[in-house]
Amino acid sequence: MTKISIIIPIYKILEPYLRHCVFSCINQTYKNIEIILVEDGSPDNCGAICDELKNIDNRIIVIHKSNGGLVSARNAGFDVITGDWHMYLDGDDWIDTNTCEELVRIVDKNPDLDVVFWKFLQEMNGKSVKSKMNWACDEDEHLYINDECHELARNTMIYSSGLTTAYAKLINTGWAKSNNIRHDVRLRQGEEGVEFTLRLFYHAKRALYLNRYWNHYRYVEGSITKQVNEKNTEYITDCFKVMQEDILGFKNRDAVMKMFYQRVVYGLIAIAFSTYFHPDNREALSIRKAKFKRVIDGSDIYRAAIKKCPLEHMDKARIITFYFIKYRAFLLLQMVSYLKQFMVHRGKFDY
Repeated sequence: MTKISIIIPIYKILEPYLRHCVFSCINQTYKNIEIILVEDGSPDNCGAICDELKNIDNRIIVIHKSNGGLVSARNAGFDVITGDWHMYLDGDDWIDTNTCEELVRIVDKNPDLDVVFWKFLQEMNGKSVKSKMNWACDEDEHLYINDECHELARNTMIYSSGLTTAYAKLINTGWAKSNNIRHDVRLRQGEEGVEFTLRLFYHAKRALYLNRYWNHYRYVEGSITKQVNEKNTEYITDCFKVMQEDILGFKNRDAVMKMFYQRVVYGLIAIAFSTYFHPDNREALSIRKAKFKRVIDGSDIYRAAIKKCPLEHMDKARIITFYFIKYRAFLLLQMVSYLKQFMVHRGKFDY
């Protein structure tokens, strides 16, 4: 009987969100699952909540570890799974209760698959939005084989493709173990899911797309990816270095590298808005401008991306923001950042 493992990294998750996440797994209509809770040295009550949940359901396995970041937490779960298939789920998100049942029905009919992937909804304050980040395929199901998977890898570099998350994917465990498809231990967080998905699709031989919305991504303003922390710049930069290394070994490296530069620009935009020009950053604007300039000038990857970024697939707002970065119009970046935060607080977060 097919078994699915669900790996959930946990660090500073609000209690209602953590319980919602875990119970969305406990209440799956398909019962042959295991739920791996990886408590990554969280300084709050998350560890105790995990132990409490373990006593509720014997399918739950709890791993307590010292804090090492999202990558080490996901890998700690990957190392102990016993399921035929596995998936990753963030601790403040959730899945529909029929997700595993539907997936098992599909993989039992297609046992030679390496990866199954689907869409996700964005959630904020009780509002569900079908994200702009969606794979552009209208078919109910579509199978990608061999070099078509290389094309999927190229598309992970395109922000709007919706392919770039570790979640909303079911992975064949035997295939992943044989091919070392785990998160790169040199990374911590930032763009780690993009790097992982890039390799996941490139090495797959058969990947099945499902036009379904089973995952729910909860927009949490205080999550680790949205905190004003200059270490996040370092983490993101490390991810781009590893991605570039991956791509140089690909057969279609020129095509992937072209879109890689666009992905890097999106990363720079995220760095600008989440750290140096975020309204919560109280340093003097002159200092923040100087720091962001050093980020760009100090990296061959960032300088090349600004020079070579293709504009195809980019929306108008990000093209404008890209030009602000390219021509060092950092005061305008600050103004856009304030506008962005205003829109988020008004519930307009699908940008």
